[in-house]
Amino acid sequence: MALKTVIESTEGLDEALIPFYTEKDGKFVLQIEGVDAHPDVANLKSAYERVKTDRETARQERDQYKAKADGLPEDFDPEKWAKLKDGKADEAALVSLRQELEAERDDWKGKFEKSQETARKNALDRDLTDALTAAGVVNPAFTKAARNMLADGVQIGSDGKPFIDTDMGPLALADHVKRWAAGEGKDFVTAPKGGGAKGGDGSKPTNNPLMDKVPQLAELPEK
Repeated sequence: MALKTVIESTEGLDEALIPFYTEKDGKFVLQIEGVDAHPDVANLKSAYERVKTDRETARQERDQYKAKADGLPEDFDPEKWAKLKDGKADEAALVSLRQELEAERDDWKGKFEKSQETARKNALDRDLTDALTAAGVVNPAFTKAARNMLADGVQIGSDGKPFIDTDMGPLALADHVKRWAAGEGKDFVTAPKGGGAKGGDGSKPTNNPLMDKVPQLAELPEK
């Protein structure tokens, strides 16, 4: 006769067997040594370990698929992807996608060109005027004429800063104006008062053909 593992009461049980039971939670549990070695228990334990391993594998796979899904764009179309993967892409879909990408490219190109033009306008309105003032070109007529002469050469670099492309390579706008005022544009520079030096303030003749064009240059619309 097999012994029950758990019984409700020891009443009617052979007195020799009672010591093998211990009361627990209102019931009597058979005390067994080496229960893990019992074939039925061993099989049950092995099954549990397999279930636990399978559950962990499933959890890892779920996390991997979730990470991949999170990285997909919101408008991801599995059907289109399957066709592309199998080399059976829908021609109309490819044309539509190409048009969409080209439109997006043109939109960004337009935004970039607009930002470049805005930066160039700011450079002409502020940086070029400031550079001329710092170089001593302060006579309003001369300033306007100098701006019209130099404006066409002003470019905006990838760093957003204005420069002039010279024979010696790109030169920062302020440095170019300083060099220009010391050479070709020296007659535009107003001499410091009391310095006794002749300047391009229009108060004294310079006998310079370039200066004869200043009134015409100053009348041009600013660029």
